[in-house]
Amino acid sequence: MRVYLSHSNPEDQSFTHFTNVTTLSRGVMDSEATHIICDGFLSSFAYKDLPGLLKLIFQKMRIGCELTIIEPDFYLISKHIFREEADIELINGVLFDSNSMKSILTMETIEKFIDPHLEVVAKHFDEDLCKSIIKIRRN
Repeated sequence: MRVYLSHSNPEDQSFTHFTNVTTLSRGVMDSEATHIICDGFLSSFAYKDLPGLLKLIFQKMRIGCELTIIEPDFYLISKHIFREEADIELINGVLFDSNSMKSILTMETIEKFIDPHLEVVAKHFDEDLCKSIIKIRRN
């Protein structure tokens, strides 16, 4: 099963779209997901809830599953604002278009919560969109 966790609709319709934890828990059995994209989903939860949320997502991963986490990165946003390198309209779009932001994250913050049994296969920043992207695989 290919899973898309976000408050926005997926571009690729081959993914099953979930917008909340309840439907994810009911709709995806443990170890069923072959590919998960988590797009702006983590920041829609309170910071204190992130360890439990990620634990639930990790449980859904089948062996070989790749999890892609895409989140607004507060470090990049701050850098762009401080250096006056980004249009404030773009920054507001990154942060508030989904109307669901409840926490601010950085790549380092997300990495702290990654299960040590999972492998981080790639990570990079999208400077233009002020987002961090982390790819994780269950081997």
